[in-house]
Amino acid sequence: TNPPTPNPTTPNPTSLPTPNPTSPPVAPPTSPPVTPPTPAPVTPPTPAPVTSCNYVKVNILTDDYPAETSWTISNQEGNEVASGSGYTEKQTNSIHDVCLESNNVHTFSISDTYGDGICCGVGEGSYQLSLGETTFIEGGVFGSSAGHTFLLSHLGKVLVDHSTCAGEVKKGAGDKCSESQQCLSNMCESDGKCA
Repeated sequence: TNPPTPNPTTPNPTSLPTPNPTSPPVAPPTSPPVTPPTPAPVTPPTPAPVTSCNYVKVNILTDDYPAETSWTISNQEGNEVASGSGYTEKQTNSIHDVCLESNNVHTFSISDTYGDGICCGVGEGSYQLSLGETTFIEGGVFGSSAGHTFLLSHLGKVLVDHSTCAGEVKKGAGDKCSESQQCLSNMCESDGKCA
């Protein structure tokens, strides 16, 4: 015979602690991705146009009335770029080194307030403009004023407009042109004057 089958037993229900209801896991809030600010475009400063400078020596030898003498150099726009006046010593050299822009037409003007120039009635005054060792304009005999136009090239050469010369100069601007390249207009007339 078979042994008796035990009655199934139900386990005694025991109370298990009921866990407190929990919220489903929540991910911490995330910030939207931060894009660094785009810097404003930086415009580099525009460099000043590079200009080449030629140093011209202006030598003024005063006459016996130095206070009457003054001079200016103006560029092709008419702006004064150099000047001299207020001389007090008679028969004295005053040398001015002036930086003049290359490839620009300049006009040298000299004045005498009495109107007798700086040579030769009351003293042996004179003026000279030189580029390096080359004197390209010189003079002294004039009335109230004299003027000379010239062009300084970036190659350290000078062209003088001979048509602005009154003949008071011995060389440089006072010479007659013989080639068209000696003239600002690039035209030398048969009489030796720039057109």
